[in-house]
Amino acid sequence: MKHFRGVHEKELQQFFHATPKDFSKDLDKKNLGIALGATLYIPGSMPDIKSKLTNNQLKNLTNAIICLEDSIADSELFLAENNVIHELRLIDQGFEKGVISEHELPLLFLRIRNAEQLQKLAEQLGSTIRLFTGIVFPKCTTSNAENFLSCLQDINQYYSTYLYALPILETKEIIYAESREQEITSLYKLFKQYEDIILTIRVGATDFTSLFGLRRPGNRTVYDIKLVSDCLTAILNQFTRQEDNFIVSGPVYDYFSSQNHAITTDDLNGFEAVLWNEVQLDIDNGFFGKTCIHPSQIDIVNAAYIVPKEIYDDARLIVGNKDETNGVLRSSARNKMNEVKPHYNWALKILTQAEIYGVLKENVTSLDFLQHIKNVQLTRRLKINN
Repeated sequence: MKHFRGVHEKELQQFFHATPKDFSKDLDKKNLGIALGATLYIPGSMPDIKSKLTNNQLKNLTNAIICLEDSIADSELFLAENNVIHELRLIDQGFEKGVISEHELPLLFLRIRNAEQLQKLAEQLGSTIRLFTGIVFPKCTTSNAENFLSCLQDINQYYSTYLYALPILETKEIIYAESREQEITSLYKLFKQYEDIILTIRVGATDFTSLFGLRRPGNRTVYDIKLVSDCLTAILNQFTRQEDNFIVSGPVYDYFSSQNHAITTDDLNGFEAVLWNEVQLDIDNGFFGKTCIHPSQIDIVNAAYIVPKEIYDDARLIVGNKDETNGVLRSSARNKMNEVKPHYNWALKILTQAEIYGVLKENVTSLDFLQHIKNVQLTRRLKINN
């Protein structure tokens, strides 16, 4: 698996100083959390999930969450559960017959409702559960988190697998000011006990706004909604400290464009441009990756994590000189101050990000590459339709 695998190598060479490297679920935990990038939600009731994930419709997709929670009506849950089991068995059969390779299948995660449902599905899936990389636990609070995490540990031990946990913080205990600090602190202490199996901590901005009867407009980033942005800041403050090993993933932007056009910097009122701006703010504030609800969002999110050449050079300079000096180093671009001591941890993250998402050539922007991807995709669709 690697980012932008749907783009031909020759095309990548036009834009990249260093192209993205392969990764798999076996990558060490923190780097795997950074590598997820755009994570696509797929309702568990969707027919023919196997074909959607394996017939190259979504070539640039690296991971997907199959959802059995809010995307499924209570009355449809039984059918959705059976559908997920059926589709996973078809994928497993494809592996056994050699018609599906591990390289072409995105990393899969399952979003469940509670620990009891997880236990039931594990029994029904049996060894097929190994096809998942992790389990997404929604509406995580101090009252239910330990039950879920211990259940997951038991499943890992029983089925000799290693499923990660991806808890979602999205409840009133987190967003309400009077309970936020205590809830976040308590969850932090609990998560530290299970740190080895927590791949990413996710946040649910849509659930947060729902608690106040709000819905963010399509022309606003989540950071414009102060009630939510204050809460996100508190979550990042607790869970992204350097001494810990947690990765926090950015919230969904629940709008998408139906127009087939290349993104441009002039289109600042378009949904794609708002998403682009929001991902920049995600990165600036310490999020890695983002939940996506539509395939058109995948490339926009992942392109934002490609490392510019100048930033890459700064990171290499800092890390490469750590043993010789811990003072100030002038950047090769001669436009900033690189201080080894305060910038070292940042530089390590940048170098990891560069391996996973690639490094752009000098004077090439991620928007240049994104526009190329979208133009190629548009051309392919036009050919198919004609």
